[in-house]
Formats: sequence, structure tokens, C-alpha cells
Amino acid sequence: MKKTIGIIGGMGPEGTADLYMKIVKYYQWNLGARYDRNFPAFFIASVPIPDVVNGLENERITLNMLGKAAIKLQNAGSDFILIACNTVQFLLKPLRTKVKIPIIGIASVTARYLIRAKIKKVGILATSVTINKKIYDQTLKEKGIRLIKPSATEQSSLTDAIMNQLAGQATQNDKKNILKIISRMKKRRAEAILVACTDLPMVVNQIDASIRLIDCTQVYADQAARLASDSKSVISSV
Repeated sequence: MKKTIGIIGGMGPEGTADLYMKIVKYYQWNLGARYDRNFPAFFIASVPIPDVVNGLENERITLNMLGKAAIKLQNAGSDFILIACNTVQFLLKPLRTKVKIPIIGIASVTARYLIRAKIKKVGILATSVTINKKIYDQTLKEKGIRLIKPSATEQSSLTDAIMNQLAGQATQNDKKNILKIISRMKKRRAEAILVACTDLPMVVNQIDASIRLIDCTQVYADQAARLASDSKSVISSV
């Protein structure tokens, strides 16, 4: 029997939909899903938290809202939880204390992917909070992986692109600015680039870049699909 996936989303809504559809596509492409019964059950709690792109307005309120969503997903029958947002995952540790079911962390899943891919140095495209809260730093460092971060000017361009995408108004100029950042990271000897914001895959993707882009949402979705499809797997918070 397949496991039930809980998703805390809404940060932003399109990124949540993208994560959901990537799990669905995994089942279609890798597990031969054809009928409704072939897909896992989902519960999605879309949480309208305070702005997390420019900065967290109130961490206590945000944690409280995310905690309530996690409890709802647990009570609904979810076997494990994903968070369709990189930024708020700096709250992962206190959030895990709110529920008894595992909450899967995107940084750990991504780190294991990089190890398998034998990548030792990566650039990162993310929100300023993700960068400043060092959501990926320690996990990657423990695995011997170096992280190349955007400059302050580059981060400002990334924030503009993310905010525009949240409003459904991302432009070709946003894409060009991101590709310039990617090009500069490549010159800094990045072996690949982490697309570590659930809204950015809708703005830039592999076809646009001359260096390998690692969509962290895709890596996260693939792992969730594998966990849900294996009835005998024991899931732990990672």
C-alpha cells in the first residue's frame, strides 16, 4: 500500500503546484502510473504566511502557522510531510517537534543527490533568507561540498525575479539576469547550480543554461515519490 504524502505549501502557490506535479510525473515516468489508483494520496495545507522572500516578518507567527498545518496533515492521515518552500526550512527543527510523523528536509535530500552525482562545488540560487539563514551550508559542508553564493547585487536581482514570479509577472529580463548570475558562478568553478527556491524553476531551467542546473524541487519530489511508493520503507526525518 502506498504511503500518503502531506505537503505544507502556499509559499508560493505555484511552487506548491510544481512540487505536486513533479511527484505525479515521477509516478507516470518511472512507475508506469496510468490510472487514478496508481498514484499516491496527497493532503496539501496551503499556508498564507507572512512574506518570506525579503525577510521573515515574524518567525514566531510563521512557526505557529506551519505547526498548525503540520498537525492538520498528521491528523488527516499523512505518513510524512514535505515543505514546498526552501526558505522556511530553517524552522525545520522546531517544526518537527510539533508532530510525530517525519518531516523531510530538502537540504539533506539534495546533499545526498550531490554525493551520488560526485559534485563537490555548487552555486546556489535562493531567497535572501535561505542564504542568510544558511539552510544548505552546514549540511553540504558536512558532506565536503563547497557552496558558491550570490553577491549582494546578484541576490537583489534574484529577489526581484522571485517576487515577480510570485505575482505571476516574471519577465525575460528576470531570466536574463539569473542566467548572468549562473554564468558568473560557472566562472567561479561551480560544477553545477542549485535552483533552491520552489518558484525559480518556472523562471529558468536546464534548456536555458550551459551548466548543469539541479532543481532542488525535482530532487525533493523524486525522493518523496520513492518513499511513498515503497510500502516497506521506514521513513525518518532527514
